[in-house]
Amino acid sequence: MKIKKFVTNNFGLKVTALFLAFFVWAMITGKERSYSERVLEVRVECLNVLDNIDVSSVKPEKVRLTVKGTSKELKKITPEDFKIKIDLKNVTEGTRLNYFTEDYLQSPEEIQNMSVHPRMIEITVKEFITKEVFVRVKYKGRLKRGIRLIERRLVPEKVKIFGYKSQIGTITTIEGTEYVNLSEIEESKSIKIPLRKQEEILRFEDTDEVEVTIVVDNKNKSKNKKDEQKKSK
Repeated sequence: MKIKKFVTNNFGLKVTALFLAFFVWAMITGKERSYSERVLEVRVECLNVLDNIDVSSVKPEKVRLTVKGTSKELKKITPEDFKIKIDLKNVTEGTRLNYFTEDYLQSPEEIQNMSVHPRMIEITVKEFITKEVFVRVKYKGRLKRGIRLIERRLVPEKVKIFGYKSQIGTITTIEGTEYVNLSEIEESKSIKIPLRKQEEILRFEDTDEVEVTIVVDNKNKSKNKKDEQKKSK
């Protein structure tokens, strides 16, 4: 009797409250299950890049995705849930490459990709090389009268330079940053001179200087020595 009385007491109010609760529940669950769109930006990644290859540009660096899913699903996702990974393991020389974005897009199974912009990704790579080039030193002036050049030696005669193939491929000679003034040389001597690092050269692989050895015979000194000996006698 008590249960029956509890059910029938304010029956209309209770039915209304139950209906409102059901309506609110339906609104919430319906909203969670309804489909909507969201725009995300996903970074392009390059994988397995060889040591002699440099990725100089990726256009664009980020791809804009418009994705579709339930409101509940879209709230959970982040740009990190999507991947655009391009494998460059077979790229061995400098070139410009084009890839279809959708071929490399990885996304959660429950998300439908609506659109991708841009549809094409352009990647430019440059090749690094190491090459051997001749060393050149410039001279000015002349040896003084009575001084004879016996030998002129450069150590090293060649150096290795490192840089982009497209930029250093035509370089054959590296010059010293200073002149050797022959008019100042009185005796055999060695001079260390820094090498000129051109803008295209990223670095010197072994050394960045050259040692110039000048071997001379100074007859003037021999003559002066003899004159001094005569005077002493």
